[in-house]
Amino acid sequence: MSALPLPLSTLCALACEPSLLPRVRMAIAVVAQEVFVEPVETPGYPLRWNLAKTVLSPTEAQALAMMVGLVVSPPLMIAAAAAGTTDPVAMAAAISDEQLLAAIRVGWNPVAGVSPSAATETPPPGT
Repeated sequence: MSALPLPLSTLCALACEPSLLPRVRMAIAVVAQEVFVEPVETPGYPLRWNLAKTVLSPTEAQALAMMVGLVVSPPLMIAAAAAGTTDPVAMAAAISDEQLLAAIRVGWNPVAGVSPSAATETPPPGT
């Protein structure tokens, strides 16, 4: 395992940064809407859809619960570290909306309970 690009205390400050929370809530809602229009043949669809239904209007508590996992995703850690500061507001601002959306998309299956093997299954032809 490689070294973290930021100390844990700095990552904790970023995960607790209030300016990031509304963006996380909106990103969760955007990804939930994407899941709603997926074909039913999408691997793990029932679990993915159920999570989308549950978090369509994510509460602050749900968004806060996801913040820790998002902040420690490699792309977000790299973006925060690239800010060149340990100021949580500046680090949060350095994370683009696309990076935030991508991190939520990557984490959707594990949060929904879709196993890695199910997520890589190919639906049978004609379904």
